[in-house]
Amino acid sequence: FTSARLSNLKRHLKTHSDEKRYLCHLCPKAFRTATLLHNHVNTHTGTKPYKCSDCDTAFVTRGELSRHRRYKHTLEKPFKCTICEYSSVEASKMRRHIRSHTGERPYPCDLCSYASKDAYKLKRHMLTHTGEKRYECCVCRARFTQSGTMKIHMLQKHGENVPKHQCPHCSTLISRKSDLGVHLRNLHSYMEEAIKCSACEAVFHERYAFLQHKKTHRGGKGFKCAQCSYTCNQ
Repeated sequence: FTSARLSNLKRHLKTHSDEKRYLCHLCPKAFRTATLLHNHVNTHTGTKPYKCSDCDTAFVTRGELSRHRRYKHTLEKPFKCTICEYSSVEASKMRRHIRSHTGERPYPCDLCSYASKDAYKLKRHMLTHTGEKRYECCVCRARFTQSGTMKIHMLQKHGENVPKHQCPHCSTLISRKSDLGVHLRNLHSYMEEAIKCSACEAVFHERYAFLQHKKTHRGGKGFKCAQCSYTCNQ
């Protein structure tokens, strides 16, 4: 990290420290910087000081406003991948995308050999160890560890009137036609610049084929049932 301003450097250095000296007077939470504390207090009070100039929406933080304007109004994607044509609204999504090229998985599970490219997927994975099922079907009250599994359940069991769009290239089932288009563009469109496997010499011009290939380097079948010994590759 480099910056032309000393204040930015000081703020950045705090990200490497576990010290949280700014305490919320409304709950037990603590924060590294006064700005983070101020934004947090706004969530208690309902204060949304950052107003969008293009619509009536307001936000707690400046970052939320910036993301909103890029997603809804300017459609700007300032973060560009240097390896492929991918671009993103958010820096965090770009960091996660870069890991699809490097194969880096910086979030390991403490209970098994699983490792993830992002913290959210690790949290979701941990539910397979705890057995917690936080997602409940509103029709039959069946419970699931993942929201995606619950959505598939609702489509298959209770979605008689919900259109189901089958991907013509893989087994993915999607409820909305627009989402199917996104799926096809992201996973099945031809890429001019090939993706190289970091574990062997294979190259791919389709992201889905690349992701399926990566599973062959996991030392066996990539997906294991948490309730029995069943495993599979996809």
